[in-house]
Order: sequence, then C-alpha cells, then structure tokens
Amino acid sequence: MHQSAVSATKLFYNARFITLDPSLPAAEAMALAGDRILAVGKLDELLPLASCETQRIDLEGQAVVPGFNDSHMHLLYWGLGMMGADLTTVRSVSEMIRLGQEFAQNNPDREWIVGWGWNDESFVPKALPTKEDLDQVSRHRPVVFIRVCGHACAVNSKALELAGISAFTPDPPGGSIDRENSGEPTGILRENAIDLVTRLLPEPTVAVLKEVISKAARAAAALGLTTVQANDLDGADTLSLRLDAYRGLAAAGELPIRVILQAAMPTPDDLAVYLDLRQSCPDLGSHLALGPLKLYADGSLGAGTAALGAPYADAPESSGMPIYTQAELDELVLLAAIANLQIAVHAIGDRALEMVLTSYERAKQSIPDWNARPRVVHCQIATRKQLAKMAAMGIVADIQPIFVPTDLHFADERIGKNRQVYAYAWKTMAQMGIRTAGGSDCPVESCNPLWGIHAAITRQDRQGHPPGGWRPEECLTPMEALALFTAGSAYAAQEEAVKGSLSPGKLADFVVLPKDPTQSAPQELLNMQVTATYVGGRQVWP
Repeated sequence: MHQSAVSATKLFYNARFITLDPSLPAAEAMALAGDRILAVGKLDELLPLASCETQRIDLEGQAVVPGFNDSHMHLLYWGLGMMGADLTTVRSVSEMIRLGQEFAQNNPDREWIVGWGWNDESFVPKALPTKEDLDQVSRHRPVVFIRVCGHACAVNSKALELAGISAFTPDPPGGSIDRENSGEPTGILRENAIDLVTRLLPEPTVAVLKEVISKAARAAAALGLTTVQANDLDGADTLSLRLDAYRGLAAAGELPIRVILQAAMPTPDDLAVYLDLRQSCPDLGSHLALGPLKLYADGSLGAGTAALGAPYADAPESSGMPIYTQAELDELVLLAAIANLQIAVHAIGDRALEMVLTSYERAKQSIPDWNARPRVVHCQIATRKQLAKMAAMGIVADIQPIFVPTDLHFADERIGKNRQVYAYAWKTMAQMGIRTAGGSDCPVESCNPLWGIHAAITRQDRQGHPPGGWRPEECLTPMEALALFTAGSAYAAQEEAVKGSLSPGKLADFVVLPKDPTQSAPQELLNMQVTATYVGGRQVWP
C-alpha cells in the first residue's frame, strides 16, 4: 500500500485499479486529497485516511485506469471540422460532390465551403477529385476539401482563381501543385501548396475558437481523455488569437481537460515569436501549457508525400517530398536546442526520419546540455539502424496505432514488401528500448483511446481484417498498449512525475471503465463506453 497521514477528500473503492505503477500494479481502493492521489491499496488499509467529511464512491466492481493522454492530435481542428462538411464517409467522387452540394445549400451564408476527411483509397472507382468536380459544388464560392491526412486538398476553380494559381504558378518549396499535361492545375494541392489557398480562409474570431475548442474538449472527455497534446498553434500570424481562445477557456474554468499546446512554427522568424511568447507568457494554470516546437519533415503515405529512401512501389516516379532541406531543418532544430525547447518532428518516411535524426544528432553535438527529450511523430517507416540510433539517443516515438486499420489496406501496395520489415514496428521499438507514446492525430483518425489500444493489440481493422493481424509480430500486449496512452504519453511530455500512473502525489486524472481493458477481449474495446472521467479529482464526464 501507498499511504499518507493526510485526510482523504474522496475515497473510491470496490473496483479494480490498474495503476501502471510497477511498485503496486493493481489495487482495490484509491484515496484523493484535493486534486492529487493520496493513497492506493487495499480498502481496509485506506479506511483510516477517511473522515466523516470524506466522500465515498462505490464503483460497483468496475475498472479504473490512469487518465488517457493523446500524445499528438489537433483539438482545434477537430472542433473546426465539426463546423464544416464531413467527408469521412464518402466513397466516391460523385458522393463527395453530392454531399458538398447539400452542405453548400444548407449554408448559403458561408463565404468559403470547407470540408474535411475524404480518402481516395476508399473510393470506388479510385480517382482524385478535380477542380471541375468541385465546380459542381459551387462555381461562385471557393471550395476547399481537405484530405483525411491533412497533407493534400482538392479545390475548385474559384479557389484557384482567388489564390492566383495557374499554369504559370511554380510549386512552392516543400509543396506541389498537381497539373494536367498542359500545365493547368487539376485542383489537387499537396503539402505547402495547400497554404496558397488556406491562408485566404477567414480566421475564426476568438469567440468562435472558444466555442469549437470547448465542444471538442467535451467530446474528448467523453472518451476518457484527461490530457491532449494538441498541435493547434500554427505559425506566428495566428499564435496570439488562438492562445487567447485557449487562455480564456482555461481562466474561466471552461476547459474540462488538460491541454498541452504543440506549436508548428515553420520558419526561424516564427520560432523566434514563439520563444518570446514562452518567455513573457504568464502561468497558464493547471489545465493549459505551452509545449514543444512541432515541425514537419515530410507528408503522408496516403497523399504520396511521405519522403522515402527509395521510390514508392506503386509510383516509381516518386519517392515523396521532404518539406525542408537538411540545412533548413538543422537550423530550426538548433535554434530550439539553444533555447532548450523540446522538439517533436513529423516524420513518416525513412528518408524524412534520417533527416530528423541527423538534425537531432548535430544539435546535440553543438549543444551538449540540450536535454529536452526530442520526439519523432509517427515514425512509420524506418530501418533497423535508424531505430537503434533513436534508442541510443533517447528519442521518443509518438506513434498512432489507429493508423493501421486504415493503412493496412494500401500499405503493402504503396511501400512494397521489402520496406514492411520495420513499418509501424511498435514491438521492435519496445524491444530495442525506444520509449513510445500513443496518439491519434485526430481528426485524421478517431481519438478514442480504446480504439487505439485495440489497434495496437490486434493490428486489424474494426471488422477483424486480416485474420491474425497485419504483421502480427509487431502486436503489443494489452498492458503495453494501455501504457502507450497513459505512462508513455506522460513521459513524452516530460510529465511522468505528475501523470501516467495511479501513484500517490500524482494528479488525480483517471477513467472509470465498465471492465478491465487489459482483461477484455480486444473486440470488446470497440464498443466499450467510458463510465466517468476525472480530472484533478473532479468528474468532468458525464
């Protein structure tokens, strides 16, 4: 038993507590003192901590786990996506057009028609939408439909016109414009070319931002998320506005979960603004914090822009698209290291991963005291040599198990059999000593942690395909999968002292579930509903 002499404010009992604390892996009761865990252990050992004022909660045989922590997602964009056209279910270009037309008719006052979530990998027949297709949604209003990965979008002729994109427009650095044989744009923009259009979108007001963040945060709490590490600060131009929205919610006590803001600052000038803000920003309270610098080294497999070391198996003319040159990436990483700022770099392909590891290695050589626990987000395609280097350098891998149910349907064709050996290699990472954290990249995929745990355990889609799992040797155990979304994500955020396990002194962030997820059949996880979510000892769901 872990115990203290302080009186308990709340005592939870009659449950199975899966603590993730190696010194006491399971318990039958837990006492709180305010927003912290006071003690865990057997009920008869904790009863002396209770007084007549202690609130006693009988959990009726359910299970309690540490609060789920999503190591990388986009809370704001999830909320904004709820306001636009939901394209996640469309299965053809014609269906996309029809849904877009309905949305446009139902929202006549929208200056721009924006949608999110289409995935051409699931289209029948397989095809990319064109500007002519989206002209059928609207000829007079600009249309922007963003692919599920966020690394490509489809736009109509009006959007191209407003952005000044024509046959004579060069591809921007780190981006590309799909073109017809004549050189005319098809309407598909990739990576940094997306910004040519999206920078014209009206920035929501602080009031609107607060509304969508609040809505998304409540939805996250319903899934058992007590902390999200949200990549919601994008560039210096919108930094102040978005932070004001988050800060306003936190100050008013209207942020039900804890949010660590990751900041995508793509240029040295942007980074300088963020570093100044971190120096001048007052304490943001218990529910909000400024987090690492977020950079993008490449794109996505779905969009064909992940930077690979060899050409794509299904597109031998391309090996993807690095966003930066090595020198540009080195400069940004070094500037962050000088400030001892944590960095999390998106790298999906092995070529991009090599660039990131090179930048991290060079920064560490220049700044030996840099100890901010660097991270690689996604880390989907790697070589064994690269994984060994990550382990030796103490680099954290922010992985998204929930990608596999989607990607397994096209990964073999896209990357080829030879590169599968260290693709989505979660078990290998663990065996090599790489610390891993679990995330979703929501709204790219669902941020339901139980779905992520299911994917980590089975490496199957939610229909049970393929039998036995895709590359089953990389499946995790249920306890390893649970640790990804609790202890692993806390470690990634350098918060393992206060989060990630049910241990005395840590924050009382935890989730009540009807059954122990580590003892349930994997398929049960897909339908399991959260009974209650607690943040700082306060019930925030339902």
